[in-house]
Amino acid sequence: MVRVPASCYYLEVRCSNNSPANGFWLRQDEEEIINPMENFSLVVKGVYRSAFPKKKNFSFLKKLKLKSILTLILEDYPDQNQKFLDENGIRLFRFGVAGNKDLMDIPDEVMYDALAVILDKRNHPLLIHCNKGKHRTGCLVGCIRKIQHWSFTSIFEEYRRFSHPKSRTMDQMYIELFELRNVVADPRYLPDWPEVQWKEGMIATMLVDGGLQGLKEFMPPKRILVEEVVDGEEDTPNDQGSLAVEETIGYSDVHVFVQHLQKAYLTL
Repeated sequence: MVRVPASCYYLEVRCSNNSPANGFWLRQDEEEIINPMENFSLVVKGVYRSAFPKKKNFSFLKKLKLKSILTLILEDYPDQNQKFLDENGIRLFRFGVAGNKDLMDIPDEVMYDALAVILDKRNHPLLIHCNKGKHRTGCLVGCIRKIQHWSFTSIFEEYRRFSHPKSRTMDQMYIELFELRNVVADPRYLPDWPEVQWKEGMIATMLVDGGLQGLKEFMPPKRILVEEVVDGEEDTPNDQGSLAVEETIGYSDVHVFVQHLQKAYLTL
């Protein structure tokens, strides 16, 4: 048991069954018990994770001073939860994903859009949740860890710790195969995480509807222009006394196009 004084509050932490924050509550006095959600934990500065918040957790949610909640459940959001969000000025982002027990089938577009919300610090503090805070939430957090350059060993250890005792191999395969190059976010509002600060070649810096597919619509196609320059010297390369000059414009690779956009953006 650990007690941390905080003004008129203290934190009492009790661990059991190796569950993160299991039995973790904040007390003001003996008459008020503030309960966190199951599987609650800080992911990174400005981002939390948990199971689905219940009415008994509302007092705890107020302490987090959330701006946003990102839910991965497919079902309609309960009225009492929506009322709580409205009363506390919390924005709800819904990215419904079916809770498939055999296969984590998250459409790529859903994951890209969810990560774009998380990579926008205007939405922080933010809570991510599904029903149990294990598999769907674990996949999304695993993709955040890839952005943070965690090793797969560390990513999977965290995933298994939160999903215990029902870790899924398919979830871990999804995280491993997830393509970070298609993550798109606005460089003006990236979180203050050292791992996501802009650097040359980083794809997750531009906000365009449709992600990379949307960028392709703006990308000028690669073309080669040939210009003949008249030259009267005797050593001209052809009989007509002209010099062929080739110039390549446009792009054939959208990722090269994004890198050039990033450089241009930073010079504005």
